Amino acid sequence: MKALNFVLSALAVIALAGCGEQPEPEMSESAEAQPDYQAFEKQVGIIESLFAAHAAEDLERIDGMLADTLQFSPPAYNGGQWVGKEEFLSGIRGYHENFDNIQWHEGIVMPDSTVGAYWSGSVFPEATATIEPDVIRVYGTWHATHTESGKDVGVKFFTLITINEAGKISQISEYFDVNGLAVQIAEE
Repeated sequence: MKALNFVLSALAVIALAGCGEQPEPEMSESAEAQPDYQAFEKQVGIIESLFAAHAAEDLERIDGMLADTLQFSPPAYNGGQWVGKEEFLSGIRGYHENFDNIQWHEGIVMPDSTVGAYWSGSVFPEATATIEPDVIRVYGTWHATHTESGKDVGVKFFTLITINEAGKISQISEYFDVNGLAVQIAEE
């Protein structure tokens, strides 16, 4: 009987403890925070405008989209040196002088599809995970016609672009095969 009373008492204590008000589980910061899709889309719109101005060979419009303090890392290796707005515009000017019919084709070409061109945020690695659209990663292919030879060329393109609070492009880091353009032009 003592054993039965003990078991019933233990069950009663467990039942009463279970009926108590449970504290709300704490939400982690990542569960509370939501991606700012509107800010991301606004920045993508600025980048698309930059690429449209480049395709139209509108250097004045490009200049107006850039912060005066633009930091630019060119695609050709230069020892990791960042250069400024004038160097970026000089490179674009040279491209416009040597190529016509400039076209941007956005997205990553896969064997059976083309996937997104614009990305931001990251969940890996955990130490630097973010949902903020601070740096936009852009993937695509540029096509153009070399003015002197008349040859059509293309280059896979990847860039990282940062846009400041004023809506101006403040950083550009480009990655593409600069020599690959020369090889395509030189081919017989």
